[in-house]
Amino acid sequence: MIIRHFKVINMQNAYINRKLVAVFLLVLLGSSSCKKILDLQPHNSTFTDAYFKTGQDANTAIAGAYALLRSVLLNNYSWHVYGDLPSGEYSVNGGLDAFNQPICNGQFIGLNVGPWEWNWQNYYQVLQQVNLIIAKVPEIPASAFTNPDLKNQIIGEAYFIRAYVYFYMSRIWGDVPLKLAPDLDVSQAQTIPRSPATAVWAQCLADCQTAESNLVFGYADLSQTAVRANKGSVLALRAHIEAWKHDYSACEKTADTLIRQGGYQLEDSAHYAQVFIGKSREGIFEINVNYGQNEGIATANNAGGYFPTLARPFIASQGNLNWPINHDYVVNLYTDTADIRYAKFFYQAYTSNQGQTIKYANVYYADGSVQSDPRLSNNLNIFRLPDIMLLRAEALNKLGRDADALPLLNAVKERAGIADYTGAGGTDMGREILEERLRELFFEGQAYYDLIRTGLLLDYNENFSPDQYHNGGWVWPIDPSMFKDDFTLVQTKYWQGKL
Repeated sequence: MIIRHFKVINMQNAYINRKLVAVFLLVLLGSSSCKKILDLQPHNSTFTDAYFKTGQDANTAIAGAYALLRSVLLNNYSWHVYGDLPSGEYSVNGGLDAFNQPICNGQFIGLNVGPWEWNWQNYYQVLQQVNLIIAKVPEIPASAFTNPDLKNQIIGEAYFIRAYVYFYMSRIWGDVPLKLAPDLDVSQAQTIPRSPATAVWAQCLADCQTAESNLVFGYADLSQTAVRANKGSVLALRAHIEAWKHDYSACEKTADTLIRQGGYQLEDSAHYAQVFIGKSREGIFEINVNYGQNEGIATANNAGGYFPTLARPFIASQGNLNWPINHDYVVNLYTDTADIRYAKFFYQAYTSNQGQTIKYANVYYADGSVQSDPRLSNNLNIFRLPDIMLLRAEALNKLGRDADALPLLNAVKERAGIADYTGAGGTDMGREILEERLRELFFEGQAYYDLIRTGLLLDYNENFSPDQYHNGGWVWPIDPSMFKDDFTLVQTKYWQGKL
């Protein structure tokens, strides 16, 4: 369930330190997602040497890691707040959502912004969990697992999640504390300064290498498709890290391996909806949001939910639209009227300033015909095949291999029903690849990072301050409350003296 607003509690050493073990245990034992995502029963024991004894212990622990990851990406709508709002995709109604409206303009501080957006405490709950798995599961005998391959799989998944979380954090805050061991003894916990983003990326790539060596393509249990990481998930993450570093040679090779060997296929345009319900043929990694498994997201405010891109007729009880699309942005981006994504992604996008994004609009009602308790049942796409195809096309274009990039670009266009690209290569093609990413991956938590990576943010969000952008203010400030008990932390340079 998404909880729209919460009060950030100032705990000593910001979860990274003395409270991590206790906080983690409370979160895991109270999390229904631990059971529902992978159909596992949470264990009622502390995570010590006494706990990690069997394969079931290890499998329950990795289920807890996925539950915690789901929580940090969905709570406060953070996946979209960080990845979509600053790109210019939306014109948030400030009268209905005063907290997120400034973010559309790149205002990361101010009366209504923060402190939750500045605070990374919850991410270290996820990292504490996977660090425990990485430390303890290798010590469990292989004979304790009913499936001999499961031990390596769980280890690989833990390394993947750690790499993903650190990469995700680095794109939000830049330099972050790099903690690679669990707090097993709270009395020995140490404060850790921020590590340079370059060091974080290096660790992410090292973790990807370990994860890749422990995972395989495909799924023996098809019910786990995309919602548990496999080798394809790792390669997708690795390709994104390499692109973020502008190591396009490495990115191209990684993406090519994934496309050729992963077994993924573009869904037919007639089945576009399945991509966003989840577990489609093109899904590489997703966060499970399945009403049938009691994992649907409450969308009504009176039920503790928040889904701001939908209103009537998609949610019967929701009369107001909190996040209408930015009409000018969409009209300027989707210029081909044959593009089937008009109808598949949007409702009333061109006829009013109240256009809705309907990618994620698979709504059920927990109270049946009363229709006052809507629940969303759409997996959250983290990586899917068109993303990686276009990322490889971007890399090829940067490497001067436009002829190799063109088929990848046109394959995505053809699925959308629009004409092939016939323009010039070089910078022109690079711009077209970016815009195809913006079209295909609209509202998928990618746009802001794409615009930062390509250096073109100001071309698409004219409200974003050039001074802020050019001087490192595209990363978020960190919460000053975290400085209280951790004197090693230093505010990001651009934001010093501004909070």
